Amino acid sequence: MDSVAVSLLCLVRPKAARIFVGVFFIIMAVGVNAALSIAAPEQFVKLGTDSPLTPLYRWFFENVVAPTPQLIGILAAAGESALGLLILSGGRRARLGLLGAIIFLIFITPLGIWTLPNPVLASGLAWLLTKEHPRNLLSVFRSPRPRTATEGTLT
Repeated sequence: MDSVAVSLLCLVRPKAARIFVGVFFIIMAVGVNAALSIAAPEQFVKLGTDSPLTPLYRWFFENVVAPTPQLIGILAAAGESALGLLILSGGRRARLGLLGAIIFLIFITPLGIWTLPNPVLASGLAWLLTKEHPRNLLSVFRSPRPRTATEGTLT
């Protein structure tokens, strides 16, 4: 994912960006954390041992993740899915999901050079925190767009 493009989407189209990010978190939870930890647990461990930016991450993956990569991967997928669902919710839940996603992105940034763009995406999500998100994803697609006073009148 191009973090700069998504951050720009957050600035220009916050509603669309929130939907995109929520769905993206769910897809990544299932497609990376869950699938990788079950299908290729050794690869899941390598995410944190190949080239972490800090020794703490290598230690964590070697000593905590390596003994039970499936469990850790499923827990990570559950957390990431929950964040995605919260982001797709409305109101305070969406804000909580966005805040959690920011923390998650910053937390995984030291995994390697491939995660260095995460703070850029986190800044886009921080911008979304300044916006109101009164509607959840289902209500966005279910209910029609509110009409203005001039729409629907014959002139």
